[in-house]
Amino acid sequence: MVEFGRLADPWGSPYEIVHASQHHRLRRYASVDPAPGERAAPREPASAVLLVPPLMVTSEVYDVAPDVSAVAALTSAGLDVWLVDFGAPEREDGGLERTLDDHVLAVDDAIARIATTTGRPLHLVGYSQGGMFCYVAAAYRRCQDVASLVTFGSPVDIHRNLPAVDAALGGRVIGAARRAVAKPLAGLDALPGVLTATGFKALSLRKELQQISEFLAKLHDRDALIKRESRRRFLGGEGFVAWPGPALRTFIDEFIVANRMSAGGVVIAGRTASLAELTVPILCFYGERDDIARAASVLAIVEAAPQAEVHQIPLPAGHFGLVVGSTATQRTWPTVCEWVAWRDHDGPRPRLLPAPASSQTSREVEDGYDEIEGLEIEADFEPIVDIMGDAVGSLVGSVKDAVDQGSRELGEAIDDFRYQLPRLRKLERLDAKTRVSLGLELSDRAARHPDRTFFLWEGRAFSYAEADRRVDAIVRGLISRGIEPRARVGVLMHGRPSYLSVVAAINRLGAVAVLFKPVSVGSPADGDPSGAEHQSAVEVLRTAVAGAGLVALIADPLNVADAIAAWPGEQPVLVLGGGRRDPARPLPSACLDMELIDPDLVPLPDWYVPNPGRAADVAMTIVTARAWSPPREANISNGRWAVSAYGAAATCLLSSRDTVYCVLPLHHVAGALVAVGGALVGRARLALARSFDVARFWPEVRRYGATVVFYAGEMCRALINAPPSASERNHSLRLLAGSGMRAQLWRDLVERFGPIDIREFYASTEGNLVLANVTGKRGALGRPLPGTDEIATVAYDFARRDFERDAQGHARRCRVGEAGLLIAKVGPTHPSHGKQGKAGTDAVATFERGVFGGRRTTWFVTGDIVRCDSDGDYWYVDRSSHLIRGPHGWIASRQVEDALFELPGLDFAVVYGLDRARLEPRLRERVGVEVEGATQVVVATVIVSEPERFDPEPLAARVATLRPEQRPSLVLLRTRVPLTDGFRPLKTPLVAAGVNAEDPALLIWDAEQSRYVGRE
Repeated sequence: MVEFGRLADPWGSPYEIVHASQHHRLRRYASVDPAPGERAAPREPASAVLLVPPLMVTSEVYDVAPDVSAVAALTSAGLDVWLVDFGAPEREDGGLERTLDDHVLAVDDAIARIATTTGRPLHLVGYSQGGMFCYVAAAYRRCQDVASLVTFGSPVDIHRNLPAVDAALGGRVIGAARRAVAKPLAGLDALPGVLTATGFKALSLRKELQQISEFLAKLHDRDALIKRESRRRFLGGEGFVAWPGPALRTFIDEFIVANRMSAGGVVIAGRTASLAELTVPILCFYGERDDIARAASVLAIVEAAPQAEVHQIPLPAGHFGLVVGSTATQRTWPTVCEWVAWRDHDGPRPRLLPAPASSQTSREVEDGYDEIEGLEIEADFEPIVDIMGDAVGSLVGSVKDAVDQGSRELGEAIDDFRYQLPRLRKLERLDAKTRVSLGLELSDRAARHPDRTFFLWEGRAFSYAEADRRVDAIVRGLISRGIEPRARVGVLMHGRPSYLSVVAAINRLGAVAVLFKPVSVGSPADGDPSGAEHQSAVEVLRTAVAGAGLVALIADPLNVADAIAAWPGEQPVLVLGGGRRDPARPLPSACLDMELIDPDLVPLPDWYVPNPGRAADVAMTIVTARAWSPPREANISNGRWAVSAYGAAATCLLSSRDTVYCVLPLHHVAGALVAVGGALVGRARLALARSFDVARFWPEVRRYGATVVFYAGEMCRALINAPPSASERNHSLRLLAGSGMRAQLWRDLVERFGPIDIREFYASTEGNLVLANVTGKRGALGRPLPGTDEIATVAYDFARRDFERDAQGHARRCRVGEAGLLIAKVGPTHPSHGKQGKAGTDAVATFERGVFGGRRTTWFVTGDIVRCDSDGDYWYVDRSSHLIRGPHGWIASRQVEDALFELPGLDFAVVYGLDRARLEPRLRERVGVEVEGATQVVVATVIVSEPERFDPEPLAARVATLRPEQRPSLVLLRTRVPLTDGFRPLKTPLVAAGVNAEDPALLIWDAEQSRYVGRE
């Protein structure tokens, strides 16, 4: 036998091939018959277990030799044993072209076939990568037909697998390593099995020396050599196979670099899967001497699967010893048999399972060397190993100390160099003629990374190429309807993929998308309007549409009725999105279904040039329409879009490892420019939500593996006010970014949800004015981004509603720390507007010329009051229209609100001023003489869950700390308040409603007693 390379015939348990496909074969092992003359004991129906091997190891890892065979142990226990055999890819047709999806879908297919055959759920059992496939396949199936999961040395958080560094720095190290091997990896057809075997031996050098020593020492004992022949040949190289190149690259990018096993958002066959959706019991084994899958990375399954009942068992073994060897024979496989009996037949609890009271959620295990059980180390090796271990341990400890001290600074410096600087330089080079646009950016991404995931929606994943093709198809549909460059096209749709596609298509055509808020969905706090309220909202929409100068209006099926009611044009309303139409519910005759237009039949005219937009061209117009004021249009240039998108990507350090979870409306500037634009230019995945829903927020963060969420206004306050959930601290978020974050809320978010970074922005609706807080000053707006137009803070006389001016009539710039009106010079990338208005009118965006002299210079007046500190950071004071006229000057409503928000038990607080004349005489008398003359009464609407049980004493104690003129004279207890699409309170309706003296939820400040009293 030696001349054929082996000492004995190959060994293997008998099985049949139940199913064979291009990517795998499904084995079913024969059950063990009773010995001759023995009668089989009656037992419960056999439980099915499916064994899943790793990619680079053959299926025989579960059946290496008779004395260490997992298959033999399981079948002897009466289990129905199945196995997914991926074979040797290098020896199979198309094997080296297999993707990671092919392997996970093979497990999925096997589960379905076994469940159909047996009629009951099965137990998934996976070793190393095989266990990772089990996790993902079960999540992909939402645990259908899966009774439990059993894994051995299967890492979940691979960033924790690096020794001596924390997970955050580990991610950066892994990312840097990936970039270093990008070119050779891209051209690699496969990782050969011989290389994998060599690597395995190198990681376990002492094991290899022991193998050789054992073989040489027993050359005289043929029986002993034959007994270990299968194991020797397996470890010698026959047990290792090639790793297909496509599967290897995806595994590195998704499982290692992006760490999506832990973060969530694994994409399989165009569908998302998250371990957070695992609900079946999990048993994971880990080796205390495993250097390949360290304990911390394996035990991360507890955090990644918060809904699952997870049990962990440590074994005194290395990576290979978990499933092959004396420890596996004596502990691993008997425990698996006991686990299955416990779960399926209510058998006794497995003996090695920790008692429930001592069940671990985390465990620190001392790192050690791998070894093969059953072999003794020669005494001569022990001192050498000890000395080397001490030396390496000291070195690692020193490096760890240094890394711990400097890892954050080093990591931030690396990230700044890689992600911030190139994007900021692009903004610095931006001028009016620069070709830049949403449509162009999408084309570029689709050309460079066609198969990479762009956005996620309702559990589905769409690539850049798919999104780009959809946009091109819509462009042809628009051209077929006679739409040309610079035409204004209205969009009335809910946030969905079709919304992104149609806005990008209009932009690619060189036309202008005019975005309207859908009527069928009210403000975040209002819910859906109906009846008279709905009709009133449609009237407001009709006024806005009529004045927008549209050539067409596009709606989704849910907004068709409102679009028809608001559209005055003779042309039909264009309908896009919604999938296949229900024949029982056809679209109205006043519509044209664009989904029926065949783009291949639409010829492109000679004038069509894709993505012609320059920075100064208008990209989109966002319309704000309210019942109490004329419609307001904000023109967003391509340059303004670029400043927001690149600025967000740079300051948030967005990369392909990130997933941006967008819960903001896409017709809002923060949703359209910052969330969508930032994700696109930052190469991050974009997960779209229908709307912001507190109940869905954390589950969807885990489902998509979201790392960044963009907020607006008081959106995040709803997260603080919500009841605690099991998954709110076991999440993947690293950053919350947006505008409107108060210092108190910033503090509360970090305290409750863990170490999440906060990145506050400020962006004017018009003009290129973007501030970003990159220093971490809690509550600050930050500093101007490159590409931002010149800004200034000017002193303002709010009584005269004009700038404070010098003898030459020039506005006075504010000193350091002095509050004033924020203005921004209109730069070359701003679209021509011709607007000129009086500063401070606040009903429309206003522009002023000659603010500091020079009539050719135009400044955009934001209407916001800010102050700038000595470091150059800006701080928000209040909206000019929200100032309250006090007895000794102007009162900033925001300062009073900030004080009230510090009071526990208040969900929300809105402060505003009411003219004295609007109060009923008895209220006017009770609030005191402070309101005489032109002064206003300070009123607070406080949101609490149960107004009738509200205790006013803590509120009074808090209010007593304010200056007398700041104290709210009247407090209204409410359960809700109207919010804008940007999650900011609408104060105009509250002011218009006034105060009813008979309101049972009215509290009045009693200055003499320093407390609040109810109505008389």
